[in-house]
Amino acid sequence: MKKSVVILCSAAIMALSAPVYADVLGAKVGVDYFYSDLEVNNVTLSEHSDNYRAYAAFEHFVPLIPNALLEYSTHGTDATGFEQLSATAYYELLDNGLVALDFGAGISRYSDITAVNGTSSETTPHAYLASELMLPITNLSLFADAKLFGLKDVEGEDITLGLRWSTDMAIDLGVRVGYSFTDLTFNDVAGGRNADVESKGWVVGVDARF
Repeated sequence: MKKSVVILCSAAIMALSAPVYADVLGAKVGVDYFYSDLEVNNVTLSEHSDNYRAYAAFEHFVPLIPNALLEYSTHGTDATGFEQLSATAYYELLDNGLVALDFGAGISRYSDITAVNGTSSETTPHAYLASELMLPITNLSLFADAKLFGLKDVEGEDITLGLRWSTDMAIDLGVRVGYSFTDLTFNDVAGGRNADVESKGWVVGVDARF
């Protein structure tokens, strides 16, 4: 009898513990296709360009230590464009199954800049904010994420808004559609002048959450 009680208690503890450990460690990966236009100082340099964005995030349960997000994206073309690599440390301020809210900060590096004369790369810190709202009784959610820049060399914002559809599987596979808008000002790059850069367009992608 005692052995049966011990076995039942152990089984109950394992059953209750399983979902907890599945929730405290997590990862997100995704790839987006970005169908975009690029303008510099209100002059269109490329239209309907094929660009891409890839990202990966790792989340954990350790207090005070932030989660990590790494993003890479292309804008414009090889002849007139740039690449962006961002590393962000963030905290989950809210995640109750209906609403998720993240806040953090990081570093963005712009490289292979062929759209702007006078510079080939720039590095700047950014603030980060992301949110997601689940739509009840559906597998749909509304999402938004933004990086904000405000220091001397680079100012502006990088914002994506959209809709996500997810599957009812052990691994949460999703399809995302939305609109992405990057509005940057590179200060003192071409003969002491500023360069206003806009990269905007529709986004379609897939992601997986573990």
